[in-house]
Amino acid sequence: MDFLKFSSLNKEDLFLVEKAFKSAENSISDKGHKVGCAILDANGNIHVGATNVRSRVIGSTCAERMAMDSVWFKKQTPKICVLVGKFNRSGWSDDLICTPCGVCLEMFFESINDFGLEDLPFICAAWDRSRILKINLSELYPQIGKTSRK
Repeated sequence: MDFLKFSSLNKEDLFLVEKAFKSAENSISDKGHKVGCAILDANGNIHVGATNVRSRVIGSTCAERMAMDSVWFKKQTPKICVLVGKFNRSGWSDDLICTPCGVCLEMFFESINDFGLEDLPFICAAWDRSRILKINLSELYPQIGKTSRK
């Protein structure tokens, strides 16, 4: 797990982070939460998603699930996932880093198995752009290393 400064990102990674930030601005949340995701696929396409929080029976959609649905629908293979988030809740500050929730971790785990991938790299950025976390799915969800992908 590496915490880095934005200045250490290469141009492609920085472009993906900015795509995630732009996507987050489209979030739907009555509490002001903003989460954006950008997934680069193996063919160079970028799939984006934004959080959509609903209080009714239809539920909510995480930015990661929205972006990953696009990857699936277009029959692409994910290469890297970028996530940014800002939450309007007590104790949250803009220098904290948003990582995928448990449901999304499970979705990514199932996805790498379905795509035959060994792992999936993530870039998770603080909302104030003070730092980023470069990490693999296997570090976010250690169960991956304990499960055979036969």
